[in-house]
Amino acid sequence: MEETYEKRGYLLEEFRLFHLKDDRGTNVDYHYHDFYKLVFLLSGTGSYVVEGRRYALFPGDIVLVGSRCVHKPEFAVGDLYERIILYISPDFLTGNSVDDYRLERCFSGEKGHVLRPSDEFRRAFLSQMLRLETEMGGNTPGRVILSRCTLLRALVEVGEELAKTDTELPGPVVPRDGKILDILRYLDENLSEDVSIDDLAARFYISKYHMMRRFREETGTSIHTYLSDKRLLLARDLIQSGQSATEACFHSGFRSYSAFSRAYGKLFGVTPTGRAGGVKALPDDADE
Repeated sequence: MEETYEKRGYLLEEFRLFHLKDDRGTNVDYHYHDFYKLVFLLSGTGSYVVEGRRYALFPGDIVLVGSRCVHKPEFAVGDLYERIILYISPDFLTGNSVDDYRLERCFSGEKGHVLRPSDEFRRAFLSQMLRLETEMGGNTPGRVILSRCTLLRALVEVGEELAKTDTELPGPVVPRDGKILDILRYLDENLSEDVSIDDLAARFYISKYHMMRRFREETGTSIHTYLSDKRLLLARDLIQSGQSATEACFHSGFRSYSAFSRAYGKLFGVTPTGRAGGVKALPDDADE
């Protein structure tokens, strides 16, 4: 018997951006869109199913869903799931492509539907997405042009990262290291606490060198970078909720304000006392 899937969501603009965060879990049936979709995972460990292939996801992963590709996310209740989602119209991609460089190839699935980029690329891409969020939310006369330029540059760079022969491209799910999942959950729950490599290794009864190697293999990043980025995201949320930059610094686990300020500026492009974009509530038309 042939299966049928629901078409969901709509897109009237060239592209839309949603920055979402919740811990309600996902209860989404298989569905598809006429537009293309990019999901950049900022927090949470779950999976994404695209065209029948299930990919285990970790923070920093980029999911690329083509037009009319059947898909659904899978995240558990209680797991803080933060992501930036882009809806992109087919006309925008084709209209900004050239004969020898087709933007829609990023979403073809030729090399898979998930990119697990390098630390350097991931941090640069996050800065681009936050910049795009700010540009799209602004009211300056040139914001439309700026946002188009930012998105086009980001898509070209994703395409170049996909094309690199040494880029890790996760395949469909294979058995994962449950101990690394436990470590990820522990880090997420203890961001404000002092956490050292030695303490982690002792807590989870694992050699620290083996732990560091397996962590990078499973997540594509180091424990230090993962913890720093998650703390910075927490600090940004605290600042936006009304805490001072100094309070947010120490409540998010940093011990030096100067180091915190430098890291914050590098990741978000503004100082902790500057203005930063917020996380929007879940809109009705932001189908996963």
